Amino acid sequence: MLFRVSGRIASKSQFKFSTLRAQLHDLIYRDDKSSDLYKLGAACPKSAVGQPGSEIREQERRYEVTKLSNGITVLTESASSPSRVDVGILLDVGTRDETNETSGSLLSIKNTYYKTVLNTNETINYGVIQQSGGEFEMDYDQESAYFKAHCLAHDVVDVFKVVSDCALEPRSVVAANSAVEKNYGTHNLENIIKSGEGFNETIFKTAFGLTGLGMPLRGFKTNIGNLSAYTIQKFQLENINPSKIIVAGAGIYNHTEFVSLVQDSLGFIPAGQTSKVRTQTQYVGGEVRNLTDDNEIAIALLFPSANWTNSQAAVFQVLNALLGLQGSAQSRLQRNILNKNSYADVVESLNFTFSDAGLFGVKIIGSADKGSELLSSVVNELKNLTGPISNTELTRAKNILKTQLYLALERTSDRLEEAAKSLKVFNAIKINDYATYIDSVTSDQINKAVADLLKNRPTLVAEGGLANRLPTFDQVLNQLK
Repeated sequence: MLFRVSGRIASKSQFKFSTLRAQLHDLIYRDDKSSDLYKLGAACPKSAVGQPGSEIREQERRYEVTKLSNGITVLTESASSPSRVDVGILLDVGTRDETNETSGSLLSIKNTYYKTVLNTNETINYGVIQQSGGEFEMDYDQESAYFKAHCLAHDVVDVFKVVSDCALEPRSVVAANSAVEKNYGTHNLENIIKSGEGFNETIFKTAFGLTGLGMPLRGFKTNIGNLSAYTIQKFQLENINPSKIIVAGAGIYNHTEFVSLVQDSLGFIPAGQTSKVRTQTQYVGGEVRNLTDDNEIAIALLFPSANWTNSQAAVFQVLNALLGLQGSAQSRLQRNILNKNSYADVVESLNFTFSDAGLFGVKIIGSADKGSELLSSVVNELKNLTGPISNTELTRAKNILKTQLYLALERTSDRLEEAAKSLKVFNAIKINDYATYIDSVTSDQINKAVADLLKNRPTLVAEGGLANRLPTFDQVLNQLK
């Protein structure tokens, strides 16, 4: 008896073997039609699958603080969702700590912060950052210096060691010599682009004198050639000790592990190092007029205001938003000065807040031949702030300020830096309380703050054409009464 199998003649025994093999194949490779995977593959692409997806919910951020035995403070922000890791080292050292001898030291460090010689070198440091896919930068201001980097989690150890070396290693001869030309370049670039930093430096010099907060951010150009390795190391040793170091990390899953990393990297720094005591800021005030041949003139009129720990700090923040930053279409300065005077080009409020001092005022730029009118409009606008302020105007200012705050705190690196600075100033992390402080400000508080402000000796800075034809300082004082 013959059977035809697959187009060929086969015997009965051959057929049985083939059938058995087919059954075995079906047993091993058959699809489980009850499985979700089979249903997903066999389903019509136009119909909803109904397969529940996995969702990662953002967790509440937690801050933890630990102080090492040598005095270094370690701050971490927990990982709220899978993301990169940010690390930073905040030094409680700024240009206010520089002297005539060490002026420009922080600029020198910034221009050469990759250059180390003890554990690694510039090439290795740059390679670690590049291969991690991250970024590393350093910046400073009058009161602090901040080194920050970000990377993926598996590169944290290597990247943090680079950051700690660059932040705390004494400057070498190679770094100091290399910085000289770069420092000259920084000064020359400012003369070309005119970012306004030089004008602000004149404000601080006039307000606080040539010391402390009055020291220039870029240092004295005449002192660049004196910034040897010895001078910069002297500045570091006099002003940096463990109690002035805050190590911060964001996206950290385990605070204890990060503390161990910091301990391994920086635990060797001896505790109890003495450092130079920061002198208390003394407000001076007065006037400076720089006459040029420009057709424009820039005028700034400022007064001493609140420091960070003062209860009126939030009042001046709201007042700054109410008057209006540059480009604020509905601000008072825009409506009352720019929109009504064709000779006014730029006007903005200025608010500088420090740990023990503050400055608040207005800066205006316009036609040089209308300098007196520009100054009078600024004086009148400040005096008008002692009058009624509508709830609508106050609410708009608060909303603008809170929007800027929330946008800044959405960025992990900015939020971490702000948390570290909050810990430095208040000895607590208060960034989540900022919005509450803003909402608590009333129009009466603003009226009183401005009234008290105008009683102080002002700081008047004018730069541009016909600066010598502005009203005298005594005449300005009479206008403010």
